[in-house]
Order: sequence, then C-alpha cells, then structure tokens
Amino acid sequence: MAILMRQEAPGMTTDQFEASFAPLLEQLKSFPGFIANASGSTSGGYQVTEVWESQEAHERWVREVIMPTMRRAGLDQPLPPVQYLSLDRFFTR
Repeated sequence: MAILMRQEAPGMTTDQFEASFAPLLEQLKSFPGFIANASGSTSGGYQVTEVWESQEAHERWVREVIMPTMRRAGLDQPLPPVQYLSLDRFFTR
C-alpha cells in the first residue's frame, strides 16, 4: 500500500534544502519505491511530502542514501521526525 511521508525541518531555509537536495534529485527519481515529491518553505522552516510504494522503501532510501550523504558532509545530527500516513488512493492528472 502506498504511503505519504511528511517531514518538517524547523529552521531550514530553501537555499539549505536546495543545496542538500539538488545533488540527490536524479537518484531519488530512480530509487525503487519512490513515486512523487513535493516540498516548500513554511513560516518556520521547510517541509517535504513524498509518496512511496511503502514505508520500507522510504526507510531504505534514508538508510542507503540520506544517512551516508549526511555523514560525508560531516552532519552528525538526527533527522527531523517523519510522519507516515497510509494512502487508499494516489493519482495525478
């Protein structure tokens, strides 16, 4: 069953997000289980919403790509909490 992943990064700017996300875009688009990404700034930081085939697929992305990328960049901090929501339906036009 597809899931919606929501994550908010308090204090993160659009520029910070783009600097960290842009190099991963092509890899994300081809990563097994990825369906869609939508993100943008909020009044207190930055938010990311993604659709994945499963929670396990997203967790694999974090484990295999995000965490190693953060370690290489010298970032030793926990990721903001993730919220997973089940989807009964997902479609685009």
